[in-house]
Amino acid sequence: MLGAVFFALAAPLPLFAAGLGLGLKGAMLAAAVATGVVAIAAGFPRAGLYAVTDAVLVVVLVRYALLNRPAADGNVEWYPPGMLLAWLTIYAAVAFVALALVWGPENLQSSVSDYVDGFRRMMTEATRGSPAMDRMMAGLKRVMPFLVVAWWIVIMAVNGVLAQKFLVRTGHALRPSPDFTTTAPPGWLLSVAVAAAAAALVGSGWIGFVATNVALVLCVPYFLTGLAVVHAISVRWNGRKAVLFALYLLLVLFGWPLVVVTGLGMVEQWIGLRRRHAGPGPGNERNE
Repeated sequence: MLGAVFFALAAPLPLFAAGLGLGLKGAMLAAAVATGVVAIAAGFPRAGLYAVTDAVLVVVLVRYALLNRPAADGNVEWYPPGMLLAWLTIYAAVAFVALALVWGPENLQSSVSDYVDGFRRMMTEATRGSPAMDRMMAGLKRVMPFLVVAWWIVIMAVNGVLAQKFLVRTGHALRPSPDFTTTAPPGWLLSVAVAAAAAALVGSGWIGFVATNVALVLCVPYFLTGLAVVHAISVRWNGRKAVLFALYLLLVLFGWPLVVVTGLGMVEQWIGLRRRHAGPGPGNERNE
């Protein structure tokens, strides 16, 4: 099972490597072959799911990642990673909304509720009946799609970064690696997230359910930006590794640090903590 999980999580890695090392045509060929293999091994429905969640998305991201233009100083200006993260998030949000509309929002909400209730039935009787557990399960039913989609976004981003690092190390990368510590999403993404949050506040029923999860999904880039801010400003700290370990432990155990880190990522474009404490890197998106 552990081996299967590893290969499932790393499924986009060879597609990214083919695209970032061979170009857009390489990504398209790799995506087509991989989708065909999944169709033969698991059937066309699963191949269609794989195409939407992995193959097509990789091709889209590779297409943007390889865009470049001459800069004023004579160098080559590459498509900024913050925009790639934004398009990845928009793709994930649109895919979720499309799934909800095709499946039926009420059916999706009911399926999520049944899925969470399955976890509750596996708990002890004392734990199942506690008021705190009731509140947690009710909240989980409302945001379960966000958790799944956010995990998907992180997995895709990590595979893209790992593929690029591998290609740079082996000398086959078509573009230089950006400075990921300075990555920041574009300003317009925050406006979209605020609009989705407003719809979630005023909406009820399935509209509020879908809007809530979309708004949370659109916050994922700001959570990653907040983590990048913490890593950048802690470079000169004594005991940095211990501080970062404690932060990640708090993120796993509690919910409020997630909100704090996400908020830090949202205000970073105005307060510029990375620029003041760590200095702008060569791939800083503020200069791209």
